[in-house]
Amino acid sequence: MPDASTPRRRISRWIRALLPVAILGIILLVLGTVGFIEYSAQPGFCKGCHNMVPYYDSWATSSHGNVPCIQCHYAPGIKAEAMGKLQAANQVVKYVTGSFGTRPWAEIEDAACLRSGCHSERRVAGVLDYNGVTFDHAKHLGELRRGKQLRCTSCHSQIVQGNHLTVTPETCVLCHFKDRPVGQPIGGCVGCHPNPPRVESPSGYVVEHARYVQDKISCVSCHQEVTTGNGAADKARCWVCHNEPERVEVFDDPARVHQIHITDHKVECSQCHSEIQHRLVKEAVAVELDCKSCHSKAHDAQLRLYSGTGGHGTATAPSKMFQARVACLGCHEESTRIRGHERVQLADGASCMSCHGVRYANVLPSWQREMEQRVAAVAPVVAGARAALRTAAAGRRTAADSLLRMAEENLELVRLGRPAHNVAFADQLLRAAVDLTRQAVTAGGLSYAVPRLDLGKPADESGCASCHLGVERQTVPFSGGGSFPHEPHAIRAGMTCAQCHTPLDDHGGTRLKDPASCQACHHAKATPADCATCHRSVGTSGKGVLNVDGRAFPHGPHTKAVPTCAPCHAPPSMAVAKVDCASCHAQHHAAPGATCASCHAGDLKGKHEGLEDGLHAATPPCASCHEAAQELTAWTRQVCTACHATQAAGHYEKLSRGARGCEACHDLKAVKGAGGD
Repeated sequence: MPDASTPRRRISRWIRALLPVAILGIILLVLGTVGFIEYSAQPGFCKGCHNMVPYYDSWATSSHGNVPCIQCHYAPGIKAEAMGKLQAANQVVKYVTGSFGTRPWAEIEDAACLRSGCHSERRVAGVLDYNGVTFDHAKHLGELRRGKQLRCTSCHSQIVQGNHLTVTPETCVLCHFKDRPVGQPIGGCVGCHPNPPRVESPSGYVVEHARYVQDKISCVSCHQEVTTGNGAADKARCWVCHNEPERVEVFDDPARVHQIHITDHKVECSQCHSEIQHRLVKEAVAVELDCKSCHSKAHDAQLRLYSGTGGHGTATAPSKMFQARVACLGCHEESTRIRGHERVQLADGASCMSCHGVRYANVLPSWQREMEQRVAAVAPVVAGARAALRTAAAGRRTAADSLLRMAEENLELVRLGRPAHNVAFADQLLRAAVDLTRQAVTAGGLSYAVPRLDLGKPADESGCASCHLGVERQTVPFSGGGSFPHEPHAIRAGMTCAQCHTPLDDHGGTRLKDPASCQACHHAKATPADCATCHRSVGTSGKGVLNVDGRAFPHGPHTKAVPTCAPCHAPPSMAVAKVDCASCHAQHHAAPGATCASCHAGDLKGKHEGLEDGLHAATPPCASCHEAAQELTAWTRQVCTACHATQAAGHYEKLSRGARGCEACHDLKAVKGAGGD
């Protein structure tokens, strides 16, 4: 009878034989699994699938090129790593079976970025600089932005193939500018650009942005259009990813859509939204100046004057404000009260001061006042030539008429375009209008003489005159007291502004503290030429007659007889010392043939009215009275007794006590013009 234990022994032998093999197999399987897991965790394994090669190449050359793929793609923790492995295995199966897509998608958790040893401190890293734009991670990750919780991959993504997890400015621009009023992005302009650089336009105009930021000048004054595109999200794009109608219907709930796509999952904004580009305004946009938003071609003259074009006989000369791309609303910010035109905005002195400071308070009024005077001076000249054209010969009238039309168009452009839009160009147009009028008179043989106009210093001749137009004719208060006339200094003497004024960094200051400071230039030396430069009216008008110690002193005869002013005026103060006329005039009082009338040629009869009565009809010689009293100011006993010594003998003894003068009894009129001239 067979032993029942025999099958058991056989099974036991098989078990004993297979157990080592099984254990070895398990060990090999475990080792193989561990090895495969380790191998599959290497970046080189990823590029085994050809659709992953572009991503591998961009990773290898990126700032994360030394960080293993799983360090970012697997969040910290066993569970997250296990889920990552399952997803990776799923991708391998899809690749082997040929069911993979051409654009593999992966989601990176914030925890992977913020893990220890990576960017754990980035939340509190403070403000960073990204291509001149300030950025604070703490505000973007720690606070809701426009009601949305952002993730690291909201800004760091791979929208552009080849840039692995790089910053995508398109996302920043979309979030900051979408559905925002012009000039009011999220955070404001200076929120991202607190220190805008100093720039120079293609035309050479330098803009110091830092000063405008310091003065809190709105960026919209110059940069009205800084974006293109509107960032709209088209509902049709939803069907690219979703094929369930119930999911697409969520489109009308933007809060939920952003919660799912931004906060819960990593979906690039560009998948749904169109792009918004943020850039500086092109010069072509500045040329339009947005004037067409109100009127079509209603301000062509202002635009032509502002851009420095459209004149005759002048070169193109755009305004500095135009070169700096300052649009209309940069200056026209004062609302008007014209009924029906409430939206029309005007410019005034406050507009200038809002950008340039209080030192520009009087610039605009001075421009307007001076240019009105110049237009008023040029207009009758052109009109006079036009009136004379009627009498011109028929054969020469056409050429003259063409030149006059150009002069009139220049004048009209200045009138309609308002000179303040481009003072320098307006000044050139007026001067060209006068030149064209002269050419017309010559070409047509017109019986009209073009008068010589004094239009002052050209507006573009120097940096000072471009703003302080017409100041060369103004008299202004002097800091040391009194007034300061610019005309004898700037026009007659040809002095530059810098000789009296401080440089631009101390704009508006003067080098002269008081009138004594002027002596260094005025009275360093004293010659007739030097004095006549400023005192040209001395001796040629009534102003040249002064009162010196009670006597009239005419400069005219003295400046002709004496070659220098120094005998009376002592430099440097040129104050008049005590003048003794006798020191010069004694010799000709006694000179042979000298008469009083040779110097005193004034109204002698009128000044000796007291001698016109019957007793004094025969006028005695001057010496009869003046030799006894040279400084004659009143009738005295000394003067009268020069002729009436006999009558005066014993005369006083008969008078009552206390009467001492002849006028006590005689009616004597006051002596006029005492001292002579």
